[in-house]
Amino acid sequence: MHFKNSGFALFYPWALTLALFFSVILLCPHPSAAAETAVVKGTAVNIRSGPSLDFAAFAQVSQGDRLPVLDKFYDWYHVSLPTGANGWITGQLVNIEQTRPAQSPGSERTIKINADGVNIRSGPGTTYEIVARAGFGQRYSVLERSGDWHQVWLGTSTGWVADWLVAFDPVSSSTPPQAEPPVSSNPPATQPNEQVAVVSGSQVNVRSGPGTTSAVVGQVSKGDNLPVLNQSGDWYQIKLPGGNAGWVAGWLVSLRPTTPSTQGPPPAQQPGSGEVSRGDSRDTNDQTGKVLSMQLQQTNGQTSAMVAADVPFEYNAFTLSGPDRLVVDLKGVAIGELSPSTSVNSKTVKQIRAGHYQREPDVTRLVFELSGGVQYVASLSGDKRNLNVETYIPTIAGSYEGRVVAVDAGHGSPDPGAIGKNGTKEKDVTLDIAKRTVKLLEAKGAKVIMVRSGDAEVGLVERANRANKANADLFVSIHVNAHGDSSIGGTTTYIYSGNGTASEASRIQESNRLARYVQAELLKNLGLRDAGVRSDNFSVLRNTKMPAILAELAFISNVSEEKLINTDNFRNKSAEAIVNGIGYYFSEKRIAYQQ
Repeated sequence: MHFKNSGFALFYPWALTLALFFSVILLCPHPSAAAETAVVKGTAVNIRSGPSLDFAAFAQVSQGDRLPVLDKFYDWYHVSLPTGANGWITGQLVNIEQTRPAQSPGSERTIKINADGVNIRSGPGTTYEIVARAGFGQRYSVLERSGDWHQVWLGTSTGWVADWLVAFDPVSSSTPPQAEPPVSSNPPATQPNEQVAVVSGSQVNVRSGPGTTSAVVGQVSKGDNLPVLNQSGDWYQIKLPGGNAGWVAGWLVSLRPTTPSTQGPPPAQQPGSGEVSRGDSRDTNDQTGKVLSMQLQQTNGQTSAMVAADVPFEYNAFTLSGPDRLVVDLKGVAIGELSPSTSVNSKTVKQIRAGHYQREPDVTRLVFELSGGVQYVASLSGDKRNLNVETYIPTIAGSYEGRVVAVDAGHGSPDPGAIGKNGTKEKDVTLDIAKRTVKLLEAKGAKVIMVRSGDAEVGLVERANRANKANADLFVSIHVNAHGDSSIGGTTTYIYSGNGTASEASRIQESNRLARYVQAELLKNLGLRDAGVRSDNFSVLRNTKMPAILAELAFISNVSEEKLINTDNFRNKSAEAIVNGIGYYFSEKRIAYQQ
């Protein structure tokens, strides 16, 4: 549950009260432009003076009562009571109904989504939950603006979308806009005399928005030339080789004016997912270079793909998640006689898809569908006519030796954390799994700092301080989640959202690598819904100096998952997954140091 990890849990009641009230004043979004009503679903539900169980209850409401919502703070709602008083009620015991507010004639404005797969969130920021997704060209009525975010009407509810992903599209208030099907994922063509971003980092993440809190949508390599479409602070929106747009950090690129040699012709239209384009890929008679063959070899759990062409070529490789894929672009050659799909079914690769991704200049794209935890090494021959792509699962044996790991069990008395319907307390679950994790890590040669070893609570800042003083190589905080909707379940791993500065970029990137390894192992071991790797401003992630993650293993508010949480099998598998994910991360770092 988001509130439980937010950094406001302090030792003294007066300090807690003060901190929470200042947080409400400073952090809560403006009251919703769409009217909300909290419909009570519990019997004799307490109304409190503040948004936490630490505040006193001064009234009660009954099942079916309808209370106008004035504001929201995490999972708590500020409501108006029939008596005229105002108070706070937990979101776990209400259903929220929304109605579209009336607008004066001529005031209606709409926005048009200008990218594919745009997240619409429950509040104005990337830390809020995703409530819907929109495609290129869809239109929505704007209700309100908060900073760089627009609140829009979704038909039966509201959501928020980032300003940098939309364009205003005024329409008559007499003709409400209707959602349109996606028409293209290509950004506007780059105009002459604009700038090109030259990548200076070795493997740079491309994100869906201008900040480290935005999702990673791909990677680019050192030396890549990317047309600049827009700028927001220290971030640049760039045009990728396939035609899609993304954002890169300004400190990882250098800018130079566009010249005729860097201004390429428009890319071919991409069907379907945009990964590969098969179209008329066999019509290559007019091409000067093409792929001749791709030979596969499997040895000792590794899979190698040797790609040969009849002319020298360059390549670019990057990974994507959900599902895990390795994308390799062969620059300067057409697809030749490569099969559109090759089944591999090895320990590392399920299949390889190929397509003629771009013309003039030619780009052939290979997409490797990977198993979990797979790494790759790509090397080009001296004559640049042969590329070897080797995929492997890192050997984690020995990767723990000499490493210091801080393991943090969330919550602790008097703070129980989230509580399940059957009385399961989060603090007990996290301590038990943390102890199992510690034993496994120590057995593998790691030195472990157990941040909370007993039932008593440890302050949030102190948790980070203990890890920092121990010079830990990484920090892992163990939690279980909760939500007002008991049907929601799944596994999530969080990293720090960052402050947008270059000094935080490296630690956040390493945290993201660690999080993806641990998340992949948790999904494989627990089999729950993938709720993704997310970012937030949690205190233990913000104040640690090393790569840090916070794992929400399952939802204790989901009855079936609460039962699962109480089994030895779940707790053992959770500990094993965390330890394996850490091992894969350490193994990758060890290989990087050796190269």
